[in-house]
Amino acid sequence: MPFANPWGLLALLSLPAILAIHLFHRRHPPLQVAGLHLWSTNSQVRSAGRRRERLPITRTLLLELMAALLFSLLLAQPRFEQLAQVTHLVVVLDNSASMGGRPPGQPSFRDTAIEELQRRAAKFQRGSVVTLITTGRRPTMLAGPAVPWAEAERALDKWNPAEPVHEFHLAWDLGTQLAEQTGELLFLTDRLPEEETPLPNRMETVAVGRSLENIGITTARWTIDTATNQGRLFLQLSNHGRLAVDAVVTGRNQDRAIFEKMVSLPAQSSLPLESNLPGGLGELNVTVTHNNDGLEIDNHVTLVEPRVRLLSYSVSFPPDETAGQYVHRVLESIPDLQTADSDSAQLIIGRADRLPESRGNLWWLGIGPIDRTEAARNNARNLGGRLLVEKRNPLVEGVVLEGVIWGGVQPVTADATPLISSGTTPLLARLNQTQATAYVLNIDLQRSNLAQSPDWPILISNLVMLRRDSLPGLRRWNYRLNETIQFRLFEGAPPDQIDESQQLWLDHKGTSRQLARTALVELPVLSDTGIYTLRDGETPIDRFAVNFHDPQESTLLSLGSGARSPAITKSPSEFELDNPFSWVVLAGLVLILVVAFLDWHVLKPKLAKTEGSGVIRPASP
Repeated sequence: MPFANPWGLLALLSLPAILAIHLFHRRHPPLQVAGLHLWSTNSQVRSAGRRRERLPITRTLLLELMAALLFSLLLAQPRFEQLAQVTHLVVVLDNSASMGGRPPGQPSFRDTAIEELQRRAAKFQRGSVVTLITTGRRPTMLAGPAVPWAEAERALDKWNPAEPVHEFHLAWDLGTQLAEQTGELLFLTDRLPEEETPLPNRMETVAVGRSLENIGITTARWTIDTATNQGRLFLQLSNHGRLAVDAVVTGRNQDRAIFEKMVSLPAQSSLPLESNLPGGLGELNVTVTHNNDGLEIDNHVTLVEPRVRLLSYSVSFPPDETAGQYVHRVLESIPDLQTADSDSAQLIIGRADRLPESRGNLWWLGIGPIDRTEAARNNARNLGGRLLVEKRNPLVEGVVLEGVIWGGVQPVTADATPLISSGTTPLLARLNQTQATAYVLNIDLQRSNLAQSPDWPILISNLVMLRRDSLPGLRRWNYRLNETIQFRLFEGAPPDQIDESQQLWLDHKGTSRQLARTALVELPVLSDTGIYTLRDGETPIDRFAVNFHDPQESTLLSLGSGARSPAITKSPSEFELDNPFSWVVLAGLVLILVVAFLDWHVLKPKLAKTEGSGVIRPASP
């Protein structure tokens, strides 16, 4: 029987000291004084000379020794090997949406995994603990670390697997760290990993899946025609099974049916669908149903009606200038634009020799020549061949400049960051020393073929798209799970005009999450579908929808069951928590109190008065 506390051994060694003290009191009786002695025996008269005396075994001595023994054992914290042997089971739960698959008339894979855990928990020894981890883009600890099974079982009620395809290694690494050298590591999934997949050596894998047929909605997009205020819905249905199916697609706005269509899907095929929608619906629920579907999460989507984000622009070129004509020709083909004067325009495209006003909510593109004097234009160069393009900037995304002659290039003296350059000469650059988002195009379109190339409309369209995305408010209203969601809360506001007392909140299904109230807000990764509402303080700002679209995760044919033992097997773990024998400690403390009570009150020697001396002596035990 080992001892958890070595200081308890010192307490055990104190027992001989107690005997020695008791013997000392026997050999040196107390003097007769005017006092009361409760811990001594009757005074005895001994004859002169040395005499060997036996230690009297009294009830008081026995109780003192018993109390000292109990106290020493409590300090030593005894451990009984069979009772102290407990299990720390670290469970990694596959949080993929496919774990929600359900064979007809049978429990889902999620429920089967929970049943497997319950069977293992029934074999736990007293004091065993569990840690639950769910996989995902970022692993989450569902329960733990190291909590009793009853608490972990309650946490499983909140487990609703819905993640798109993701890697498991982060969750495996976290589980390995928590299991350390004494815990057991278990991975519950719906298909065994490939043989070549590197797994933690000590991890046991159990798959509870089964091959299923399934169809789902893999794409859903809602657009609005600004001119007619009418909507249009684009859907893509996919049959991920081996059998052809007939399905019904319905669209509803609350209790009102908007459309209903019967479709036939051959095996392993996709079908696009389009439907006109009236304006002003606000929200649409689309559902696809058939009689042999294995997964529910991809059968329905909830969409929020998008809003029109108008962008006002101004083109400040003389009417007869060629550059203005080239710009107008591209802008007229881009929807949701409106003209405005230069003071209120959100985007200004004009001459590069006139720098823009320095204000934070202005975007500007200046098109050369930078210097319009005759001498400067005559000294300008024409460049061709290979040009350097900063591909990481979204303004030049898709721009290749193949076969483009860049004419009318002049020196750039302003502080600027080049996006397109030739050697050390900037051809397209962003100006740095201004609050406006300003770009300069170092070119003379009369001497260049850029406006006739495919890169010209791409460049102007990218500029319009970036300016529209920078407007305050949501950029879109319908997203996929795990998609990055960013929006600008305000634009161009000076720091002293920002009300920091207001708090930004994200509401979803009765819960609220506080967000950082900054100019550019990036939402945390959202792992639950449905409608989300943004509010600034108590004022609602907007709302958006998050849906599940993942063809790879919707394919359930490769699911299966099985088990894979860990590469390194270990004996049952001995995971030691804080003292699990709290009831032993409590019982020991009660016994010590009982013994002390008996020693001091029940077995207290009766007092007797010595005849004629006036001295009170303890009576014989």
